[in-house]
Amino acid sequence: MTTYAKQTQSLDKDIDLDFWRKPEGIQIPGDDLRFLLIPDAVESTAMFELAKQVHAYQKMHAGQATQINSALMVTMGGLLPSVLLFDHLVEGRYENVPKIEFGTIGVSLYKGPGERYENPMVQHGISIPLEGRIVLVIDDLADFGGTMNFLKEHIKQSGAHKVLTLAMYTKPAAQLASPLDFYFGETPQDTWIITPRERVETLVKRVPVWKQSGASEQECHHRLVNLIGYPGDLVNYYLPLIYKNT
Repeated sequence: MTTYAKQTQSLDKDIDLDFWRKPEGIQIPGDDLRFLLIPDAVESTAMFELAKQVHAYQKMHAGQATQINSALMVTMGGLLPSVLLFDHLVEGRYENVPKIEFGTIGVSLYKGPGERYENPMVQHGISIPLEGRIVLVIDDLADFGGTMNFLKEHIKQSGAHKVLTLAMYTKPAAQLASPLDFYFGETPQDTWIITPRERVETLVKRVPVWKQSGASEQECHHRLVNLIGYPGDLVNYYLPLIYKNT
């Protein structure tokens, strides 16, 4: 069994943080993208590591007006990371650290794997007051940096004093265009990261591409379960319907 296969099936005690800080996805025959499946346990562990980074920042700025006091969850990608971080940053905050108020902003740059809108699309506005606040923007991934640059400018124009950014993973283009203040790991640019909240979405977006290029339903099942590492029961439930309706 490959290291990738072992790690996509890992439980808490088996997670190799060194692997997940710079993972490489699996190449699928005839597909331009590599695919990286993030297990629930890995995302939870990564958010704990990121929470430690934010705790360190808050302690370093103790008693100063530069401590983070607001956070914006970017929907949809930032919702699950934010829920995991909330437990650490709000319930687990240190003494003399302000309670962070969490809100949301809806923005999208992707139609699906590898398919980008020309410009970021605001789906719903900022849900909490930000005037004079130090704001932490939370998303799952920084790909080319366009979304984060857009968000930082939009949030500053909405009255924030300072904007910091956080994501679980970043890619080389994003690090050049819009470096994150906090991140857990880095992946190659051609990697499509499948987080726990978008496993079905990736099936819906990618299976039709494979089918159109000649892959049978059995081949799609093999790619998803044996190569990428999808849970078999999830694929058995959704794949027949998705493949049939393509």
